[in-house]
Amino acid sequence: MSSLLLVCHVSPEIGVGHLSRLLALAETLRKDNKIIPEFLIFGDFIKKDELANFNVHDFSLKDDFVVTIKNILKNNDFDVLVFDLYPKHGIDNLGELFIQLKQRNIHLIGVDSLIEHCNILDLIWIPSFNFDCGRYTDCTSVLKSGWDSFLIQKRLQHKVWTPGVKVLILTGGSDIANLGETFPTQLDVSLDRGIELHWVQGPFASSPNLPKKCRLNWIVHNAPEQLDELIVQSDYVMTVFGVSFFEVLQYGIPTVVFSPYGDKDNDELEVLSGEGVAMVVNDSKLAIKGLTELMNNDELAKKYSKNALKKMSTNGAKNLSKEIYSLIGSQ
Repeated sequence: MSSLLLVCHVSPEIGVGHLSRLLALAETLRKDNKIIPEFLIFGDFIKKDELANFNVHDFSLKDDFVVTIKNILKNNDFDVLVFDLYPKHGIDNLGELFIQLKQRNIHLIGVDSLIEHCNILDLIWIPSFNFDCGRYTDCTSVLKSGWDSFLIQKRLQHKVWTPGVKVLILTGGSDIANLGETFPTQLDVSLDRGIELHWVQGPFASSPNLPKKCRLNWIVHNAPEQLDELIVQSDYVMTVFGVSFFEVLQYGIPTVVFSPYGDKDNDELEVLSGEGVAMVVNDSKLAIKGLTELMNNDELAKKYSKNALKKMSTNGAKNLSKEIYSLIGSQ
């Protein structure tokens, strides 16, 4: 049976999105039982029950990336290497490594990055609805993106949306913007009484600073293993832009989304606002206003729900697995 190595970065600063995407792919491959996936994780190893299904090699972010890869390959034969790397984590001699791996007839796939190596890699998979592959016609590698490219696990069935009072708040695995410090108080004083707020504290995030006297009903979920149950039990979601946002969309829960990371996501959010799948706002204060508007407009909420389910109807992990099978000749 063929074998595959999934390589990613994880840390409080980087977050867990790279690992989450590769886990979605790994679970699909495991169920198909055509390829044996293993993980190589650089950074802070976090406990995820799903990782128990796989052989995991874990190293520090300080470890030499290229040397580590070469050492792993001394003792293991892999047919495919998949890289989902933090783009700002500079790696010396990466291009040379890729050339050497190709000389060993190893297939190489980049996820969400490594476009600068598109003449070496076999496939570059961009989980995005807003990536223009047409700008890279001179690349020899195959480029794939679109609404059917998101690498997300859908563990439960979605249901028809109905109004309610349960709101899920998602600030990311690390809460890099430190929303937990002031955002709970802003929410508590702004929303209508009777609302039930479910705050997810990510594995690298601090506890939220809740008001001493809460008007609303608060429930804090500390680093849940999976978000699916919390999502499907929610009536509305407020989330920062990232992997979790698309996890929510696949269940059709009316959502308010914003980016607290400066102008990093401006282009994506501008296009997203025209897709009609969620309420897109610029900051946390507007997110509170948007949530109130959404909870008072059932027709708008239904529209977002239906459009989100339609856009996210195709599983990106299954699509990528098919590309991998095609690469190695295993149909």
